[in-house]
Amino acid sequence: STPVSSQSPSKTTALPDKDHTSPSVTTKKPVETTKSTLAATTEVTTQETIPSSEKVAQAEIPPATLPEFIMPTIGNVAKKFSIDALVFSNTMEDYRTHNGIDICAAMGDAVMAAADGIVSEVYEHPMMGNTVVIAHDGDAETVYQNLADDIPVSIGDTVKSGEIIGAVGDSAIIEIAEEPHLHFELAVGGEYQDPLNYISLETMTIVYEE
Repeated sequence: STPVSSQSPSKTTALPDKDHTSPSVTTKKPVETTKSTLAATTEVTTQETIPSSEKVAQAEIPPATLPEFIMPTIGNVAKKFSIDALVFSNTMEDYRTHNGIDICAAMGDAVMAAADGIVSEVYEHPMMGNTVVIAHDGDAETVYQNLADDIPVSIGDTVKSGEIIGAVGDSAIIEIAEEPHLHFELAVGGEYQDPLNYISLETMTIVYEE
């Protein structure tokens, strides 16, 4: 009959629908679900925020600054840095670039570390002779070539500015026709730089003027 069909279970099935207003159906379980969901969300958010903050803090740390460089030996600069223009080589009798400066000094004169750092290489270059390389703060590197055979430092040694790391020699066969000198290079971020732009004026010796 018609009254019976109006009480059919179809309305019971529709109770969870969002349009149903009965408190006994809509109030209890959704509240519990909401609390647990918020708690889980808060926990996840907290766990993800901490490493993000650490990354931001690390990104804000300024890069290491360059140290103050000194003249690595006492003498006049006979050949300047020339990476863009070719200069004449007395030994090779041709024109080529010059990645550093040549500081004239007597054979055996002391060669000093131009700044605090760590010795990263000690080797014999096939053309530039006995070589010492020192790594410094600020992604800088200094190179000392044409050294005498007796080198008192080794790879991994920590050196201070002004500490003796070798002596002027004549081991660079590509510059053997030049007067005794130290070939000195400076690189920052892997790029050659003119050392005279970085050496402290207080330690600068007389520079040869053409």
